[in-house]
Amino acid sequence: MSVEQPLYDRPAFLEAYLEFPRSKLGLDGASEWPTLRAIVGNLESQTGVDLGCGLGWFVQYAIEAVASFVDGFDISSKMIEGAKEKTPSRCRPKLTTRLQISILYSAPTVDSQFCWGRVELEKYTYDLAYSSLALHYIPTDSLRRLLKEIHASLKPGGRFVFSIEHPIFTAPSKAEFETLPDSRKVWPLDNYVEEGLRETNWLGTEGVRKFHCTIQTYLQSLLEIGFVIRDLVEWMPSKEDLLKYPDWKGALERPMFLLVKVVKA
Repeated sequence: MSVEQPLYDRPAFLEAYLEFPRSKLGLDGASEWPTLRAIVGNLESQTGVDLGCGLGWFVQYAIEAVASFVDGFDISSKMIEGAKEKTPSRCRPKLTTRLQISILYSAPTVDSQFCWGRVELEKYTYDLAYSSLALHYIPTDSLRRLLKEIHASLKPGGRFVFSIEHPIFTAPSKAEFETLPDSRKVWPLDNYVEEGLRETNWLGTEGVRKFHCTIQTYLQSLLEIGFVIRDLVEWMPSKEDLLKYPDWKGALERPMFLLVKVVKA
């Protein structure tokens, strides 16, 4: 089976992605970051891992928050290159960082831009595992195995904080607003209970593959593995956000992101 070039290594896609506010501004350009930051909590003297670290913005945040060490993993060599360029000058003397290519699990039956080898996470190593907008790229049949490995990598009492595209956002066969005869815009929700592969066009690239799971699947999997749910946020913009970013108004029709914090009992 041939393996496609990782999505974020494709020149045309990468060029478009680097124009995103969150690519240029880092965490400050991510609308959901203030909420995520509060959920993550204190990092001082703690150990962390960022799964799907991209350009390394969270790794840099952890460095500045005086984490003792932080690992970052991503499938994209271009993302890792960018993260390495940004990180060294910010490293504190006692901080160890490890930025590597490879993340999560491959899907042996799916020839996609996210078929890759798994990362080996050492057991009982981290106080925090973090993943931002990456898990919805993981094949459904691999998600539970990944969550088990994350659970095993955490110290007792360690936390896993992640964000994903909200399942209401990933479910539809055509994920875009529709305009009714009275000019109201609505989000067409269909196929919610049908989990699995979805293909969409994004940033000028056709056939971008994501994997839809219901909220129940995510939460039940976490509970069965042994996590305890501590926080769950269906992120939508506040009134203050809308005054500053009026183009976020569409997010009031359906939440874009699901933010979750679980703890290893």
